[in-house]
Amino acid sequence: SEMCIRDRSTWEAVVSTQSTWGVRMNRREEGVKVAVRCRPRSTYEAGSERQVVVDIDNAARTVVLRNTWKPTEEPKRFTFDYAFGMEATQEQIYRESASDIVQGVLDGRNGTIFAYGQTASGRSFTMEGRNEPELRGIIPRSFEHIFTEIGVRTDRQYVVRVSYFELYNDEFIDLLSKNKRQKLELREKPTGFFLKDLTSIVVRDAREMNDQLVLGMRNRNVAYTAMNANSGRSHCTFSISVEYNEQESDGSQSVRKGTLNMVNLAGGEKFSKTGAAGERVREAVNLNKSLKALVDVLSALADPKIKHIPFRSSKLTKFMQESLAGNTNVLMIANVSPVDWNHEETLSTLRLAS
Repeated sequence: SEMCIRDRSTWEAVVSTQSTWGVRMNRREEGVKVAVRCRPRSTYEAGSERQVVVDIDNAARTVVLRNTWKPTEEPKRFTFDYAFGMEATQEQIYRESASDIVQGVLDGRNGTIFAYGQTASGRSFTMEGRNEPELRGIIPRSFEHIFTEIGVRTDRQYVVRVSYFELYNDEFIDLLSKNKRQKLELREKPTGFFLKDLTSIVVRDAREMNDQLVLGMRNRNVAYTAMNANSGRSHCTFSISVEYNEQESDGSQSVRKGTLNMVNLAGGEKFSKTGAAGERVREAVNLNKSLKALVDVLSALADPKIKHIPFRSSKLTKFMQESLAGNTNVLMIANVSPVDWNHEETLSTLRLAS
């Protein structure tokens, strides 16, 4: 189902990967922050009496993971920039962790927000939300934030553009192109990589921006798996470019630009849990391969002894080079399951995020 505000009347109302994920992220001076969000138990998990093994203290920003399969094992404790438990609201998560990055884009700085975690850990709910005002995710909330701020900044003239694309089976696809399923070529420039002929649409208000999000979501690759009835089969990025003219003290005009990339990384998968077969297997292999490449990049960034960062090892890491290594404010949201059945995947995600 489309998990955003998909009609104007409503708008008006307004990871599991492998063990290699166990690396430590470097908090670079450019502004990397990490949040962890634990979703509530699903109806199935509650009905099958799956035990909750994750304890989160929002004020202390700590996450404690217990292993009920090994009761004598000492619980694992982690501390993050933000920690959100099962009771956290969409508004709280946006206000406390994401709003500053969006505000920075309005002042000409670049920002990247990406969510990761195993399949069915709540990434799409965090980023996109649902078709109810209070359940909007980070992406649609950023629309209202941007145009509310533009409305009060009468000293500036803004132009806002959006793009939406996915990386599916190692091919970039333009989700807003009139030519549906238009594949895009990844090209190199001095500062990194870009997508040739990517559709860029000028939007005048939050509703127009939301319309483009809905259009792109209808074109995305999703499929049923045993862990998620609407499992994303691609890594998706909704990109907002904010450009404005500003008058300098000497009377001259300058142009500034900030870009916000909001990335929903498809979840890492274990075939034994998702029940993948046929085409789902090929999709999952490509998803896990690109996530592994991202892990290698994060691991290299975290180690000051490593001089070479393997951004060129995959299309995903090539495209994310500027978003991770450039002068960009970054928020990574690690989404985890609360139950014992997913202990191994939750531990891997927490180790990567810590």
